[in-house]
Amino acid sequence: MSDALPGSLRQYADRHGLDVDSLQAALDWQVLFWSGEQQPADQERWHRWLNAKAEHRHAWDAVARMAGTLGALSPRVARHILKQPSSAGRRRVLGTLALAGLGSMLMFAGTGGGLWQRAMADYRCARGEQQRFRLEDGSSLILNTASAVSVDFGHGRRRISLVPESEIALDTRPSALHDTGPLSLTLPAALLSLQNAWLTARDLGQGAGTVAVLAGGAQLVTAYPRQGAITLNAGQQVHFDPGGLSVTPLSRQRALAWTRGVLQADRWRLADFLDELSRYRNGVLYCDDEVADLIVSGAYPVRDTDYVLESLARALPVAIHYRTPWLVRVGAV
Repeated sequence: MSDALPGSLRQYADRHGLDVDSLQAALDWQVLFWSGEQQPADQERWHRWLNAKAEHRHAWDAVARMAGTLGALSPRVARHILKQPSSAGRRRVLGTLALAGLGSMLMFAGTGGGLWQRAMADYRCARGEQQRFRLEDGSSLILNTASAVSVDFGHGRRRISLVPESEIALDTRPSALHDTGPLSLTLPAALLSLQNAWLTARDLGQGAGTVAVLAGGAQLVTAYPRQGAITLNAGQQVHFDPGGLSVTPLSRQRALAWTRGVLQADRWRLADFLDELSRYRNGVLYCDDEVADLIVSGAYPVRDTDYVLESLARALPVAIHYRTPWLVRVGAV
């Protein structure tokens, strides 16, 4: 079907007693099914291939095990894999990830040290959850989906550190009763100093982040020397990345929507909306390019993402294709 296997997959086949040609064919079949480009006759051809030899079934079982681990990938990386221009490119990436093992695969996916930090964090929540905590200084902390923080309180220190790609709401105003002084909030690319403040903060990855101040104020210093320090007051939000920063008025309702389990969209591109929705479900959620620019507005309950997808299918000219419960493609009707 395509060119030769990478050396790593050839070694995998040797170690597990798999026929190399059968493994290559099994990978090609899996990529075809994920691509959405298969024709009705392909299913029959796959059944004939699968039942032709025991080696084919053994290879297919191995690929199915590899494929199951794709559910742990970040949606951004998984979509990139699935949209490679050729099946050979997708197969190479799939093979490399499958051989690497779950931990290494997540690091490849761009979480880097975040995987280790998440495992060691003091407070964390799973994908699709929001968790509320009362910290030892009296502060109130809410974690959004798949988020985690580490806390360092003691010896005159109060520091909270976000794990990469985490999002929180933090209210330090109750801590004023303890007269504990300023608190430092660390994002991967920024440092905030706050006292008696209420804010939301999110690390967007790749050196970017957002902070919205709902009450009180905060001093922000990014990791980029040219940007300098800024003061944020109640009613302001900032977006920063390596290219610069911008301060704008915030919508209180929008800033706090996720704390109520709501994803609020105001004329978002469908592709961007699915990026956000995918944060709340396991697996891979993506759309075809031909529907990526459709416009989505409304408030959606993130605790039932399948319901949200059904709502999209009723409101837009799209169809939802469940290849497996964790691999979902949104395409044109």
